[in-house]
Amino acid sequence: MLLTSIFIIPESPFFLRLGIAGIVIHRLLLIIYIIKLNKVKDFIPVLIAVIPFVFVFSYLLSISDGIPEGSYYPLLVQNILVSILGGVILSNYFMNETTNTPWLSIFGVLSIGLYFTVFIEKFFLNNLPPTYFRPLGMVLFVTSYYAFYKFVIDVERLNAVVKENNE
Repeated sequence: MLLTSIFIIPESPFFLRLGIAGIVIHRLLLIIYIIKLNKVKDFIPVLIAVIPFVFVFSYLLSISDGIPEGSYYPLLVQNILVSILGGVILSNYFMNETTNTPWLSIFGVLSIGLYFTVFIEKFFLNNLPPTYFRPLGMVLFVTSYYAFYKFVIDVERLNAVVKENNE
């Protein structure tokens, strides 16, 4: 994620593509890791939970006028990945009553809020100076990944206890 952030800073198309590829790979790995940690077996609730996110982000993408040429399909992929991430987290909240649910839910709310904030800033409020949304984005980013860290630590601790009890 650090390399991705560095690649996005210069406005070179090559580095921007590398940054976007890094974000896509990061989100895919994040989704796969969450599914693996939660041992998701039934994907129907996930598919149902993805639908509201897809509608919201597709609507925002369809009404935005400031999308640069060549950015539509990467944004569409990002919208789908963020919707899947939100769907996995939302379905986990309703389907799994475990102690790790609050940390994953906090991560989900903050991650979706971060993506929503960045999307709105870049494509709807791009005439405002970056000082309005950048601090909010930084706070959301740091707190969301702290919540994800706490979620992973709790799940691994719980899995270790379960494994120890089974032996």
